Amino acid sequence: MSLTRLRPPQPSLLFTRVRAPVTFCKQTRSASAQPHHRSYDVVVVGSGCAGLSAAIVAAKHGLKVLVAEKSNYFGGTTAFSFGGAWIPVNKYQKALGIEDNAQKADGYIRLVLGDLYNEKKIKAFLSSAPEMVEWMEANSAMQFAPMPIPDYHVAKEGASVGRTVSVEAFDGRLLGRQTLRDVRYTLQGFHAFGSMQARPWDIPALTHPFGSWNNFRFATSKVVRYVFDVLRYGKGSELCNGNAMVGRLLYACKQEGVDLRTNSPVLKTVLDDKRRVSGVVIGLGDSGATEQINVKRGVVLASGGFGRSKDARKYLPHDWSACPKHNVGDGNRIGVESGAVMPPPNPDNGIYAPLSLMRKKTKNGIQIRRYPHFSQDRTKPGAIIVGQDGRRFANESGPYQEFVKEMHAKGIDKAYLIADRTFLRKYGIGMGLPAPYPVRHLIRNDYIIEAPDLQTLAAKIGVPIDALSQTVSNCNKYATEGKDPEFHRGENAYDLMLGDPSIGLPNPTLGFCKKAPFYALALYPGNVSTVYGLSTDENAQCLDKEGKPVPGLYAVGLDQNSVMRGTYPGGGSSIGPALTFGYRAGMHIAEKI
Repeated sequence: MSLTRLRPPQPSLLFTRVRAPVTFCKQTRSASAQPHHRSYDVVVVGSGCAGLSAAIVAAKHGLKVLVAEKSNYFGGTTAFSFGGAWIPVNKYQKALGIEDNAQKADGYIRLVLGDLYNEKKIKAFLSSAPEMVEWMEANSAMQFAPMPIPDYHVAKEGASVGRTVSVEAFDGRLLGRQTLRDVRYTLQGFHAFGSMQARPWDIPALTHPFGSWNNFRFATSKVVRYVFDVLRYGKGSELCNGNAMVGRLLYACKQEGVDLRTNSPVLKTVLDDKRRVSGVVIGLGDSGATEQINVKRGVVLASGGFGRSKDARKYLPHDWSACPKHNVGDGNRIGVESGAVMPPPNPDNGIYAPLSLMRKKTKNGIQIRRYPHFSQDRTKPGAIIVGQDGRRFANESGPYQEFVKEMHAKGIDKAYLIADRTFLRKYGIGMGLPAPYPVRHLIRNDYIIEAPDLQTLAAKIGVPIDALSQTVSNCNKYATEGKDPEFHRGENAYDLMLGDPSIGLPNPTLGFCKKAPFYALALYPGNVSTVYGLSTDENAQCLDKEGKPVPGLYAVGLDQNSVMRGTYPGGGSSIGPALTFGYRAGMHIAEKI
């Protein structure tokens, strides 16, 4: 999420429609060579933050660990994210002047989850989450940082500020050339010039390089470093946000001697005569050959859920996902084949966000890139979102999960973000970055629709002209008065945190849409990950149909059914539990809990 108003912490170490063929039934793969047997204590399936945290903990306790990543890149869904983790009662809250405690956090979670609350797992999360932060910082390259943002349900008793922590930027050169190149790229719109990343609080200087001498000096030094990085490494080396989290975890894995492999899909587990998971079969790239690996302690499923599987539409009320294309449910399938079960579906089985789609012709057909609109543009003053009737339907500044749930509830399968020239230049729109970065290519591509007036814009996007004109007129009036009588935008701490007080208007979330040309960007209800996974206990052990642990099998991250059950208490409510239960899985495998 965009946090352009925050003060930076001190630095330390420097898509297509859902159509993948994999389901939760058995997958077969022919082997063209005799399997080669090797042995590890632990095999982790996937390389997002959950799997890597389990790997680090296990390796730190002297266990031999393999991380097997199916794709060409490390990082999974984490690499696409902003890298925030929801960690109640974390040590950084005190630095913000916030007093938090587990009882208060537990009460808040109870109110958010309602009947979905699982006492044993929530207690485990609350006790281990702050412990995980302390352990990771003491035993690895991980370095967290405070984020003074409020919980997402600010009106509920027990809500607090600062429970979300970010990760300090990381100098990817420490990984070595090849591993740096193997870190998954961020989504388009989260970087400039291909792979130049920035921390949220650096954005103002980069978008206004001539605003001051300090801005110019900072922007120039960053661009110069980036140019040299590309010449040497083929990409930028300063890793930020989710990439920073992945980079730090990979660096810690390398320090502990973890075997890191890409292009190594785990095809199935091997069970001994007592039905214990005692090995895995791994595919060797595209050769069709396989390798059987013996596993002494445990297999940790962390493959990233099933957002890009054809099965996703059974559990999600929309077609579009911004998760990596290899996230097709391998973990769920392998778990079920090994004796684990999936619980009844959650009320919401994904982390939702409105998505914009950019279609691009390639030699292999039409490529569709997706961009999740967490808060970078839609929450800024002057952004107006309308349905195909030309009218607003929700508070544009609301949390992304709740915003898309509102789209679902009202049957809106396509909306439009409306803005003017001033907005585009100051905040950017979707993949279009703020001035001075170019956006004409996105307009030529019809990703961003441009028109000289609102009437022409309405005609171009097919919404009623009178309705759109009236909506924009109303919003300009609300900006002057500082009140949104329709959806109460800017009346809570979350909205205000994402606004922009520099506009000099009564409400920092309400701005004008007056200066031609005008722009529209199509938004679709979508998700950035699934959260429906295997049944597990408080130690991330997979459970069978009788509720007993499947020996030697763990599921974390998006392969574990969400402890939050599809609700979203605060920023990073997926990554926080992923890190925490990855930590608990590693500790349990190492026999420390």
